[in-house]
Amino acid sequence: MRFLAIVCGLSLLGVASAQAGDVTYTKDVAPILYKNCMGCHRAGEIAPMSLRTYKETRPWAKSIKEKVATRAMPPWFASPEHGEFSNDPTLTQDEIDLIVAWVDGGAVRGDRKDMPDLPTFTEGWQDGIPDEIIELPEVNIPAEGGDIFPNLFFKTTLDESKWIEAVEIRPSNRDVAHHVVVFMNREGTNMMDRDFDVLGTWSVGTEPNRYPEGMGRRLKNGQTLIANMHYHPNGTATRDVTRIGLYYGEGDLENEVKATLGGTYAFKIPAGAAAHRVVDSWNVENDIKVISLFPHMHLRGSAMKFTAIFPDGNERILLDVPEYDFNWQLFYYVKNPFTLPAGSKIEIEAIYDNSTGNPNNPDPTRDVGFGLASTEEMMFGIFEYVHVNEETESTD
Repeated sequence: MRFLAIVCGLSLLGVASAQAGDVTYTKDVAPILYKNCMGCHRAGEIAPMSLRTYKETRPWAKSIKEKVATRAMPPWFASPEHGEFSNDPTLTQDEIDLIVAWVDGGAVRGDRKDMPDLPTFTEGWQDGIPDEIIELPEVNIPAEGGDIFPNLFFKTTLDESKWIEAVEIRPSNRDVAHHVVVFMNREGTNMMDRDFDVLGTWSVGTEPNRYPEGMGRRLKNGQTLIANMHYHPNGTATRDVTRIGLYYGEGDLENEVKATLGGTYAFKIPAGAAAHRVVDSWNVENDIKVISLFPHMHLRGSAMKFTAIFPDGNERILLDVPEYDFNWQLFYYVKNPFTLPAGSKIEIEAIYDNSTGNPNNPDPTRDVGFGLASTEEMMFGIFEYVHVNEETESTD
């Protein structure tokens, strides 16, 4: 997490405004919360409290100040030195200063006439009611025992003329659901193969897959998909029914999005190692534009970097996550994608902390390798990309 000393960032004018009580919830703070926080901080979503109204927000004022001042919230872990991302929720310094000044000035309500319109959301969905909802079979989760990883096979019932511009995955029981990954593989495909196509993912903090304008996924009617599920028993026998919402695009699909998984199963993290490095790469066989990156490790993961290496040996960092947090599984959508020509590769570098200095480490006394459980490790990066025309695209 990036920590900043916000007090030093306030201007004299900002301090004076705070003392005068000019910064108010209705005029200054509510617009920031509505734009950056309401997706999670409302009833039925993952955040522990709602921030829809002044009454709901005021008791959390000091905590909000701390979280935004240290940039712990909104959650975002990409280094600003490498790339810009269209879904970056990071607050500007001016927005942080306003929230700090509001709290320091007494967290006053302000004039009710200054309140912005409350954002509208569809209950149960981030992007409104889907055009098609696929309901997966019910999964029963026992009260005790180890994590369970069922693979649920299901078929699409789509109009052949339709393509999808967004995918949203919604488990019904997030108390026990850890993640869902939907693969566009044929039935019977070995889940350990590396050539599968990822349609969408869900985990804590993962927003719906929203593709850039003119881009989307094409599914065939009757196509078999695989939902790889991960559940944590929590002491009470329970159940989950996951739904997958598909949002149709309009007109012709200009650029079909593909997604694949890079990484390795072949690694071992020595007991006690504080900064163990694992590197693997994914080869670019055709000219592509990478539109998103998704790093994935478990509890010992501490950093991950994606670097494009061009055929001439030049390099460009696509995404650097210097302080990875397993509790937040995020897609990073590239704001201005650029071409990676055939013959390039994307290098994935992962750093693991298997030492006693890692407070999340389940057991620093043992070597750790690949495993499905959170107490084991993974080393994967999901890439979403589109193919491009070599004659019209450049690497600039």
